[in-house]
Amino acid sequence: MSTANIAAMLGGNALRFGDADALVFEGRRWTHRQLDDDVNALAAGLTAEGITRESRVAIVANNVPEFLILSLALSKLGAVFVPLNYRLTAGELAQLLGHARVQAVATVPEFAELTAAAIVGLPEVRKLALEPIEGWSDLRALVAAHRGERVADAELGDDALQRIIYTSGTTSLPKGVMLTHGNVNMNMHAQIVELGLRPTDRILNFAPLYHVGGTDLPGYGIWHVGGCMVLQRRFDPSSVKRAIEAERITGMVMAATMLDMVRRSDTVADLGSVRWLIYSQVTSALFAVARELFPNARLIEGYGLTETCSGLTYLDQAHMESKQGSVGIPVPWVQVRVVDADDNDVPVGENGEVVARGPKVSPGYLDDPAATAHAFRGGWFHTGDVGCFDADGYLYIRDRLKDMIRSGGENMSSAEIENVLADHPLVLAASVVGAPDPKWQEVPVAFVIGRPGLTAESLVEHARQRLGKFKVPKEIYLVDEFPTNPSGKVLKRTLRDQRPSMRPDWTYGA
Repeated sequence: MSTANIAAMLGGNALRFGDADALVFEGRRWTHRQLDDDVNALAAGLTAEGITRESRVAIVANNVPEFLILSLALSKLGAVFVPLNYRLTAGELAQLLGHARVQAVATVPEFAELTAAAIVGLPEVRKLALEPIEGWSDLRALVAAHRGERVADAELGDDALQRIIYTSGTTSLPKGVMLTHGNVNMNMHAQIVELGLRPTDRILNFAPLYHVGGTDLPGYGIWHVGGCMVLQRRFDPSSVKRAIEAERITGMVMAATMLDMVRRSDTVADLGSVRWLIYSQVTSALFAVARELFPNARLIEGYGLTETCSGLTYLDQAHMESKQGSVGIPVPWVQVRVVDADDNDVPVGENGEVVARGPKVSPGYLDDPAATAHAFRGGWFHTGDVGCFDADGYLYIRDRLKDMIRSGGENMSSAEIENVLADHPLVLAASVVGAPDPKWQEVPVAFVIGRPGLTAESLVEHARQRLGKFKVPKEIYLVDEFPTNPSGKVLKRTLRDQRPSMRPDWTYGA
C-alpha cells in the first residue's frame, strides 16, 4: 500500500544519496544515510516512550537539528507536531498547548524555564529535551539508545494531519492551521519545480523552524531531491555571509530587513554561488542592493501564507526586472483569483481580495468550524490580502484588508503609499500605518529606513508629486530598523504603539 507519509523520502535518499550531506549545523554534519538512521532511532525511542500514531508533540525551540529530526520521527509514526513561537509568554504558550491537546513538549535549554512555566497547569504533558536539560527526557540519549532500529513508515492518506501551526494572532486569538501530509508533499513538489531544485543544491536556512518559512520554503523539499540544508540557530548577517562562501550555498530565503543587514555587514565573502534568493516587499533600492550582493541569483519576489504551506506565487526569472513589484504567478498545482465582496472575479487591474485553492492549501483551523467556514468559503481560502492581476496574469499585493487606512470617508492603501516612498532613490524600506486623527478618523504616517543623505522634507516633496494630497503622510519618522516578527515581516501594530513616544522628523503644518 502506498503512503503519503512525508518521512518516506528518507529511506530512498539513504540509498540514492547515502554519503552526500543532508544537514549541516555548527560543525556537525549528517549524510542522508545518517539522517535516516537518526530519524528511525528516534521514532523507535518515542514509541518506547508511549508516543504513538496521532499523538501530538509541541516544540518550543530555535533552530537546532533535533527540531527537524523530531518532526520527521513524529511524521514517520503518524504523530503530529506542534511548533510554537518561543517569543510568546508562558501564559500564551499554555493556552496553545491546551488548545492543541499535546501529550509532550520538547525544548532547548534556552527556553526550558519558559516552557516549564507554560506546562505548570498541564501536569500530564511530558518534558522532552532537544539538547540536554537536567530533569527532562533527553532525545539525543534516546537516539543513541535505539541506534540501528528501524521503524515502518505509518501508512497515511493525503488528509492525515502532519502539523498544527498557529497564526500570529494579530487580529484575534491565534488559530491552529492544520497542515496535512498531502499539503506538505504537494508543497515540496511545487518548490522543486519552481526553484529547479536538484541533488547538488545547498540551502541556507535561518528562518525559524516553527514557521512555514523555515520548514517549507523550500525546507523539507531540499531533502526530497537529495540536497543539503545548512541550518543556522538564528539570523546573523556576518554568519550568513561566511556560510554562503564556506558551504557554497545555492539558495535561501531572506526578508527585506535582513537583506539590508547583510548589505551593512563588514564581513567580506564570495556570494557568487547563490543561484536563487526568495524575498518579499523589496524596494527598488534594495533590489539594486540584491543584484550587487548576489550577481548570479534569480531574485524571487514571493507571496505565501501559513494556510498555503508557504509560497503561493513566485516571480519568474525572465520578469524579475520588468515586473518588479509583482509577486509573480501561482506555483504549480494551485489556483489564485482576485474577487470582490461577493466572491466574483474583479476586472484586470482592479483591486480585490486574493483567494486560493489547491492541494497545498490547508483544510482549515483546528476545532474552529466558524473561522474555517468563513476563511475557506466556497472551496477557496480567503487570504485577507488586497491584490490585483495585470493584463499578463501577474499578481500584485496591494495591502492587508486590515491595514487599509480609513480617512475622512476615503479608503487608502498603506502599501500604495509605501510603494511611492520606496521609489525615492535614497529609500531602502518604508512602512505606513494609520494614526488616529480627531478630524479625519485616521491619517497616514510613515516610518522610513534610508541611505545617508535622506531627508524627511525630500520624502514629502517626492510623495506630493505622486499622491493625492490626502494620501501624503502627515508625519515622517526616519529610523534605523523596523520591529519585525521572526519571519522578517514588519510589525505595524508595534509601530502604531511606539509612535506616541517618538519624535517625528517632519510633521504636516509644523
